[in-house]
Amino acid sequence: MTAAGLVGVAALEARGVVVRRGGRAVVDRVDLAVHAGTVTALVGPNGAGKSTLLSVLAGDVRPDAGEVVVDGRPLGDWKSGDLARTRAMLPQEHRVAFGFRVAEVVELGRAPWRGRPEEDHDEAVVLEAMASTDVGHLAARTFPTLSGGEKARTALARTRAQATRIVLLDEPTAALDVGHQEAIMEEVRQEAAEGDAVVVVLHDLSLAAAYADRVVVLDEGRVRADGPPAQALDADLLSAVYRHPLDVLPHPHTGALLIVPRRSQVSSEVLP
Repeated sequence: MTAAGLVGVAALEARGVVVRRGGRAVVDRVDLAVHAGTVTALVGPNGAGKSTLLSVLAGDVRPDAGEVVVDGRPLGDWKSGDLARTRAMLPQEHRVAFGFRVAEVVELGRAPWRGRPEEDHDEAVVLEAMASTDVGHLAARTFPTLSGGEKARTALARTRAQATRIVLLDEPTAALDVGHQEAIMEEVRQEAAEGDAVVVVLHDLSLAAAYADRVVVLDEGRVRADGPPAQALDADLLSAVYRHPLDVLPHPHTGALLIVPRRSQVSSEVLP
């Protein structure tokens, strides 16, 4: 449903990005090149700078130093309409000011295409976006009546309906059950297969290992690791970054990486 980008080309770049808050660098000299046809996962503990970096990439936060480049052009050179047709951003919080129905919320994603030939495909794009995020059966429900997970999937459908080549997702699986987490990440992988450049903030390291082509580990605003999951998700590094011992283990059946906390032995005896 999205226009495929040119696989292998850097669609989005952060160059020496710095963001300061309260005299502290929450994003500290970050360089990042995001390529079409790939999924890049940003991981790290709370306060690592993941969401702030994503907001800088989206153009919602202006860096104190450095720059963001989209398709080879500085972000500041883009007109708002052109940018809205090129990149979509899913924030952590899903708020809708009025009691719109789910179908109407998803249709909001088509706003950048109004008055253009692509507008002729609005209905089909919206229906496909709702189907891909499993909210089609909720089309007539009003947004405030949805559960947290249903709101998250509706917001993701709106992002899908925007039909951009660059997709930025801030914790899209946070409020979802296991089945919907897997379904959404499979959808993310499909977007990359169609040629989109996808950046996703994840807290679940095993999801990042399973679905990302590249993992960027952030800590205190700095990049601590950047590479394929098997390289970036090192047990010693993760244990240091998360300030808790973590094990990186192969799945017994698939061999996929599993990242699990190392816990003290807990007695299974039932207390009287």
